[in-house]
Amino acid sequence: KRKVMSLSFLPISKGISYIGGSTTSQDTNDFIEEEDMDQFNNNHEFAVCECFLVVKLCCDVVFRRFDALKSIARKYIDCRANGIAQYVNIHRYFYGGLVSLHFYRENRDQFWLDRATHAISMMETWAAESVWNFENKLYLLQAEYHYAFDEMEDAATKYRLAIESSQKHRFVHEEAVACEQAADFHMEMGNKDLADELMKRALKCYQAWGAEKKVDLLLEMMKCSELKN
Repeated sequence: KRKVMSLSFLPISKGISYIGGSTTSQDTNDFIEEEDMDQFNNNHEFAVCECFLVVKLCCDVVFRRFDALKSIARKYIDCRANGIAQYVNIHRYFYGGLVSLHFYRENRDQFWLDRATHAISMMETWAAESVWNFENKLYLLQAEYHYAFDEMEDAATKYRLAIESSQKHRFVHEEAVACEQAADFHMEMGNKDLADELMKRALKCYQAWGAEKKVDLLLEMMKCSELKN
């Protein structure tokens, strides 16, 4: 049990260092490898496997590195350990749902839609029990769902609600993610001024969260965008 606890906290510690910029890791593959997860899974250390998965999902969603996720996500997104800490399970559904909807929008693979709809269903159940903890997450998943089905007006409304709820309930990191996802959506819709405004808000939220590596990346992207214009 002590070994499992130690192994489970390792990716969390490395993920925090990675997002905060206090590590030389270039991407999550430097500290979360598919071969390691295969080994944990083969050894029936499912709690460790799920913790590794959740940290990779969170980090790669924050850094918009979906391609780096695809293989591991498809293999382990249904990984569920008995007795795992509830916060790990919650974030597996939240970030796993966002990833599933991204991939479904790309390739219309029913596999991803099934996982996304299940994640939304779980979040609906939890939001009914605790608006404070789950409302913002549910709104963002719903926004991405509407986006995937070209329901643009509904998507725009849900993005706005996700941002407002994240701010109201003081989830600054999830406000950052919601702002960035909404910015991508509005840029796709041709609403450049709103997209720029949302990206600046995302930057402030990432700064407040202490995600220095992400802040540096966004500043570089915004600088390049200004030079192009």
